[in-house]
Amino acid sequence: MENNKRNMPSTPDHIESAPNPNIPESVWADGVPANIDEADKIKPEELHNMAIDYVMKKVILPKGFKIEQGFPRRDFPNIVMKRDGIIYMVVVFPSVFPSYATPNDDFRLKIVENAKKFDAVALYAPVGYKSIDEERAKAQLTLKGDVFQTTFPGFIRLTDAPTQDFNVKPEELFRP
Repeated sequence: MENNKRNMPSTPDHIESAPNPNIPESVWADGVPANIDEADKIKPEELHNMAIDYVMKKVILPKGFKIEQGFPRRDFPNIVMKRDGIIYMVVVFPSVFPSYATPNDDFRLKIVENAKKFDAVALYAPVGYKSIDEERAKAQLTLKGDVFQTTFPGFIRLTDAPTQDFNVKPEELFRP
């Protein structure tokens, strides 16, 4: 598809990263707890909803987009937004350090095909989470009441090419 630069929303030139301002400090002691109850872990759907909420409140609204719809679930699109008459369909992928989730080619192509039906631009919004405690971060723990470094490197336009390289390295997302 040629028209790759069609009014792309502006994104930061740097990685946006900040601890959660609503929790001044973690409720957990340093390190990995010896006994972790499943109820203390953030479930994948909760992490996904956190990521959608982050993108809507910290990225989309401050940049002047109008949220047409938000879907707090794993269906595409997670967010439909509009600015300057252009519709954007956004799929949000949360990741936990050091992993970095990207859509596989089949899913990506379905997203792009669906967006085309509405003359919309398909965007990928990667959101990364890392516990501020290095031991919990290395263990990829997402515990309720913990404090996380949250990163968003910017929107990535999804293409209908047979493959797409997302060219984002997890180690670059979580710089000290």
